[in-house]
Amino acid sequence: MKRLILVSMLLLMTMIAGCGSEISVMLPLYYNSPPTITTYHFTQDVVNSYVDGTVEFYAPDTDLDTITIIVINSRGAETSHTITSLGSLAGRSSGTISFTIDYINYRPDDYTFTIFLTDRAGYLSNAVYGSFRV
Repeated sequence: MKRLILVSMLLLMTMIAGCGSEISVMLPLYYNSPPTITTYHFTQDVVNSYVDGTVEFYAPDTDLDTITIIVINSRGAETSHTITSLGSLAGRSSGTISFTIDYINYRPDDYTFTIFLTDRAGYLSNAVYGSFRV
């Protein structure tokens, strides 16, 4: 009987001590999933000298940071290297990104371009490639 009273008292004290108390635990977020380019499209406008396109993405950590476009000529020399902030897409896990490559000052040649995304943790997406002729 004394044990029953003692256990009851302990339970009652635990309940009373817990009333009105609230514990919050902040867990750090660890970004460990890179973004992915799911599809892309592009067209070449030879009249206005640009390549216009879109990239569809999936970013499970919703932390997209930049899009990088690198253009290389037929001899392997880098012609252009553009990194653009994607701050307007913060918090989005999927969507579409538009891009343009203006080649009005390029010499006549065959060019290839590479596009990839980077998230805030530094993870890179898969790369996609395209080519055009000036």
